[in-house]
Order: sequence, then structure tokens, then C-alpha cells
Amino acid sequence: MKELNFDNFPTSNNQTENIEEIKERLNLLAEDISNYTPESEEFSRIKASFIEIQPIVVQKIREYIERERDSDIHFSMDREYALYFKLINQLGLLDEANKEMAAELFMFSTEIDRVIAEDILKKRKLYKSEEKNIKQDNYLAGYVLKKFNFSEEEISDLIQSWLSIEDDDGTDWYIAENLSNIRSLENFEKNSAKYLYNTFGIRGFGRYRMHELKKQYEERGDMGPYGLYCQAVMDWNGSFSQSNQSEELREQVEENSFLIRIIEVKGKIDLAKRLLSLRDKYQQKIKFMYLHAHGNTDVIGLGDREGNDRKFLQEDLKGKGVQRVKELFEDDAELVLSSCLTGVEGGLAEEMSNTYKVKVIASDKPTEGAPSYVEVKKNASGSNLEFKIIFKTMDLDNEKNSQEKKGTVIYNPKG
Repeated sequence: MKELNFDNFPTSNNQTENIEEIKERLNLLAEDISNYTPESEEFSRIKASFIEIQPIVVQKIREYIERERDSDIHFSMDREYALYFKLINQLGLLDEANKEMAAELFMFSTEIDRVIAEDILKKRKLYKSEEKNIKQDNYLAGYVLKKFNFSEEEISDLIQSWLSIEDDDGTDWYIAENLSNIRSLENFEKNSAKYLYNTFGIRGFGRYRMHELKKQYEERGDMGPYGLYCQAVMDWNGSFSQSNQSEELREQVEENSFLIRIIEVKGKIDLAKRLLSLRDKYQQKIKFMYLHAHGNTDVIGLGDREGNDRKFLQEDLKGKGVQRVKELFEDDAELVLSSCLTGVEGGLAEEMSNTYKVKVIASDKPTEGAPSYVEVKKNASGSNLEFKIIFKTMDLDNEKNSQEKKGTVIYNPKG
């Protein structure tokens, strides 16, 4: 790393200091600041050096914003200017003017996304705690998301769901993808991201292609027959952000003149409420459901927070609300469980089939990413869809010569 030498920096009052020198100074300050504590003399010198060039950098960022706002042709912002907001955060200089400038810049540039993502990661413990009094206005992420009419509680819910991925490297990319898609939605139509969150529970905007999100918003008033692509909020290993199973499914469903709607759920209660809400909104029964979640033989994980509601257990099928849920689906509805091991004999998938009296397609092995084969076609009467799925699985015991064929299984209700 190039050594930070304050004596070699020209002052902002020196007219010979050009913008390239200022960019270099921003780079060096950003690299060096992590080596010092706020109480150190070096930290104070970094802060003084930053404040010295701050007016020039602000002017350049403002010029970029105005140029982008007034032009039909858009250009990337110099990455060094994103470092301005990183330093503002670390130096404790994030005031209202800087937050407002960041919110304006967010609508034009992806360069700030990683700065916001990094700030969220640094506050992972705070966001994942039970703290109820997080003042979102104090942070870049919260301030920006409030511009799209998300409430304090909703912002916390969004960010906590993004942080369900345990690996920081994967989470950093995923948060940036969420921010990018929210920006694209807002540029497409104001408050569309908020609508998708409120109506369909979508939190992981970064899991989907933009054309899917836009289409779902555009079809919000369509009363045609539809089924659900239901995805759990919980994604501890980040596989849902890497494996978009909804896109191919959507194409085939639409080819058969049906609609598919994405919903996301964080628990059993959330799932039940979401299904009831959709029944009331669209005044019809649901044709099918493709459920994508982490699971095991007798459980699927839904939520990103601890508590009894976050998991759907096999024993839950004995509850009083089971029949009410069954009434929300067509009698010939099919259920696909894209989840590890739920198809094991005597497990969750088989019991679901018998309890709900529906065909259930599942895997009795751990799954890897998207299915290797998906075929969707109308049933014989044309009233609903039938699914043929072959899951991509891995053999736990690595017995290549095993005579027992494992993988995709189909359960039809007994009797």
C-alpha cells in the first residue's frame, strides 16, 4: 500500500492541485483510515486532510448529479467519489446535507451501492439484534430507503432479511443487488418496490431479474388464473441469490396462459396471512405453488430470526389451521418442494400430500441449485397445470453403483 504522507499533499487553496490529485488523496485516505482508532493523532490528521478537500469533492459530486439529472445519456461516476461517503461515515461527518446528497446520487449511480452495503455489514450485529429503537435516518441505508416510503420497521425487516446470509463476502454483493433493483424499480415507477413488499412480501429484490419484478408489478391488477412461486426469506448460505428458479418457471407458466406471482415469507403465520390476503385480493383459489426453501426430512426453514414461527415442521400439519389453508388452493393443485430431503419416505412431503390431498413433488436428497429439468403443461381438462421436475441432487453416501434411485419423488394422496 502506498504510504500516506500528509506533507506531500497540496492544500485545497493551492490552485495547482487538480482533481486527479484530489482523487488520489481520497484513495489514500480511504486505504489508511482503517489502520487507526478515532482517538489517535493519525486519525485526526486524516480527518483534517479530508475536510480540506471536502468542498471540492462535494462540488464535483453535485456537478455529476446535475449532469445525470438533465441528460438522457448516463455515465458512471468516478469510483473515488463513492469513497467520499465511505470516509464521511468513518470520520463521523455524516450530516443531513451529506445524507441528502447520497440519496440523490443513489438514483443515478451504482457506485454508492457497495458503500451502503459495507455500512450495513459493519452494523450487522445491530440490525440482527432485538433493538427496537434503531434510528434509520442516522444511517445511509435507512435514509435512502425512507425516500421510497419504507417505514422504520420495514427498513429493519428488509435489511435483516438481506443479512440472513452468513458469509460477509456473499452478503456484500447481495445487498448491492437488492439496492440496485430497488433503484431500477423506483426509476420505473415510484413506490413500486414498496408495493411489491407490502402486497407480496418481497424483501430479496436482488434474487430476481428486473423484468420479473416489473412484470409482477404491471400485472398487479390482472384477475386471471395464477399460481405462486413462494420463496423463504431465510437463506443462510446465499444459494437463493445464486439460483433464480423463478425465471424459467415463469416462462413456461405464461406459455400456458397462466400467471405466476412471487411471494416471500418469513414464517408460518406470515405464509398463512399472505395466502389469505391474495385470496381476498384476487377472489379466486390458487392454482399451484412452487416452494423454494432450505429444508430437511421433516422441516422447512422460512424466517431469518429465531422463534417458533420461523420453521414449518411436519407436526404443524396436525394443527387446526390446516384445512383452512387447503381451502385456498384448487382441488387439483400441485405443490413442488424445491428443498433438501423433504421427499424422504415418511417425511414432510408425503404427509403434506396426504393432509392437503394434493400431488407433491419433492427431493429425497440434498439439492444443488436449480432443477436440471422443468416441464410445465396443462392438465387433461385444461383447468390447471402439471409439473415435471427433475432436481439436481448430490448423493450423500457417494455410492455410484447404488441400485436405489434417489432424487425426485412424487407423492399422490392416499385414498
